[in-house]
Amino acid sequence: MKKNKKTGITGRTAAAFMAFFCLLLTACSPEEVLSDQPRTLKVAVIMEQGEQARWERTAAWALQNIAEAQRSMNEKVQLELTFKSQDDADIANYMKQLAEDTTIVAIVGPTTSVCAEKLAVELGKRKAYNKPMITPCCTHVEYQRKHANIPYIWNMAESDIAQIEVLLSGVASMYGSDHMPLMLLCEDDGGDQARNAYAEWFGFIAEEYGLTVHGVYLYKDEADLRAYVHKMCGTDWHLSSRTLLFNPSSPQMALAFDDEAGRIKADIPPNKYFYAPYIYCSDAFVSEQIAAAATNITYEGVDLYASPESGFNKAYHHRFNEELINGEAQFYDALCLIAYAATLSKSKKMTLNDAILAVVDGRDSGGGSWLPADMSRNFQLFAQGHTPDIDGVSGSWVFDEKSHASVCGSTFRRWRLYEGHFLTTEYVSTEGSRRSTSAKAMWDWTAMSMQNFNVDDESGLKYPDLDDRWALLIAASKGWSNYRFQSDVFAMYQLLKQHGYDDDHIVLICEDDLAYHANNPHQGELIISDTGSNLYDPVAIDYRLNTLTPDDIGDIFQGHASDRLPKVLHPDADDNIFVFWSGHGSPGSMDFGGKQSMPYQKMSDILANTPHRKLLMAVEACYSGGLGDLCQGLPGCLFITAANPYETSHADVWSEEIGVFLSNGFTRGFQEAIDANPGITLRDLYYTIAAHTTGSHVKIYNAQHYGSVYNNAMTEFLCTTMK
Repeated sequence: MKKNKKTGITGRTAAAFMAFFCLLLTACSPEEVLSDQPRTLKVAVIMEQGEQARWERTAAWALQNIAEAQRSMNEKVQLELTFKSQDDADIANYMKQLAEDTTIVAIVGPTTSVCAEKLAVELGKRKAYNKPMITPCCTHVEYQRKHANIPYIWNMAESDIAQIEVLLSGVASMYGSDHMPLMLLCEDDGGDQARNAYAEWFGFIAEEYGLTVHGVYLYKDEADLRAYVHKMCGTDWHLSSRTLLFNPSSPQMALAFDDEAGRIKADIPPNKYFYAPYIYCSDAFVSEQIAAAATNITYEGVDLYASPESGFNKAYHHRFNEELINGEAQFYDALCLIAYAATLSKSKKMTLNDAILAVVDGRDSGGGSWLPADMSRNFQLFAQGHTPDIDGVSGSWVFDEKSHASVCGSTFRRWRLYEGHFLTTEYVSTEGSRRSTSAKAMWDWTAMSMQNFNVDDESGLKYPDLDDRWALLIAASKGWSNYRFQSDVFAMYQLLKQHGYDDDHIVLICEDDLAYHANNPHQGELIISDTGSNLYDPVAIDYRLNTLTPDDIGDIFQGHASDRLPKVLHPDADDNIFVFWSGHGSPGSMDFGGKQSMPYQKMSDILANTPHRKLLMAVEACYSGGLGDLCQGLPGCLFITAANPYETSHADVWSEEIGVFLSNGFTRGFQEAIDANPGITLRDLYYTIAAHTTGSHVKIYNAQHYGSVYNNAMTEFLCTTMK
């Protein structure tokens, strides 16, 4: 090809140059050219293996709508999703990599609270990245509670407390004043702070609604569960007059329940009928696998759903010819929230996490819905720096004002399983429920149901003059995660010392494995608040749990000293005894060091054979009301328990620095009441503790065999001088 003699440029090159020159004259600036390309944000999605196919198609729909809504905009955002199953063997390493990978700007998931807890810990090690993690349906109470004030953790659904409330409020409204006896069946997951939320809150909410509890059944394995089915189903017609709340730990357990009910039904003689309770299930029951196979009994229940006002559920059914499954609407919302926040972060020059906060708190103009035409207006407003008021397909995006722990209102549907399908019978929103709509208020729910007491002394007992006082303090659970039980026992020890006890009259039992634990940043110390003083006194410890058996407690109570038990109480018929027991509990027994337990019956027998004038036993343990109930009739014994026989008690003070709960609500209230007024009557002590204890019903037992709680005071168990 010939070159231009003046320029030395070939004709083809010259033509290309002129074309490029013309393009420069007519096109936008380089920055504007680049801005027309979508800004890509990498987002990781973590879910269960069985959810992935559905979530991928829901994600494709969301991304299609997000792209369509931005069609006319110069500056667009595009989400690039990577999916990972939280069931994979390498998930722990994957989450560590996610926390370190600065190219991943946000995470949606995981969908189980156990997995979410692990990821939150990994992200917490690298807070400088401020990478938002949005969980569609991680609803475990303690997970949300512990991470309520972590700014980069967002929950698109309320905790399980809301779901339990929806279930039980439905039972209460259905049966009115003629409440059917109520039962709970769920997994026994060890009794630590990660306990199944149904086990934690069932008994409390049932009493708040005035429901009669017949029993709490916690299964450890499938054999346990199948055995419980035989207690609940059979030929006795009375079984059909009960209601069961069932929270299966897995689809396998749900199907094992149905299979065992089918076996019982098949074995019934022709002249007999099969009876079963009305069964209401948690969202854990909702899966395609269960729907296809559970055919032997009738099931109803609730699950997280889309707001019916949004129309998303109908559009979903029209698009996929299937019903929404638990958490899909919240997943859709999470993707839209990230896209909106990314647009706002560019216009306002803020971090993505700060932009999410601005989006969910935005109230400065009306926003559109989830349809592309309405989303287009939302994107334009965010691009202009505005923060419109937006509701998602799952419901309100209004979060708790202080903690932003989770949305304040969730939408649930009530369903009935019929011929392999979960048929919707009703929609329920938790906004406007009997509790506050604040998300944090759910786990700060203080009991409204209180005991009433007779002013008159009905015991008929004539007590001798008080001669001496003794105290037995037991931290019955060990291990780092059970820090609060030992710290509370040492706090009670210090309280007794301040009120006149000498060490000869106190027996203190604990494992003593925490003060110098490798996880303790304050070596040699135990505290009950981050700003509190050290309560630990190694000299005060008389026995370690691993050196004792439950039978030894009887010898210590009754003064049977030996070479192995040199220090015991020495009460007689004119002495008072104060007992403080702090540890885990389960229906029928209290923990004693993890490998042993103290059955309620054994403790009742010990107390019945212990000489005393008056005995006051304060029990900080789950289901501790069962001990008080069993001990009804013991003369001169009064029991104050942290919970009724069917509910758990709750840890109270979480330390972000130490990574454990430092104290229990019941114990803290007990100590603060006495600090404020050492002469407080037992009736006022009860009301003070009950008013400040959240999530459980403080109870007094056996007052009719003790004396009026109006006339008896804590001064009988505290002293300034000793004889």
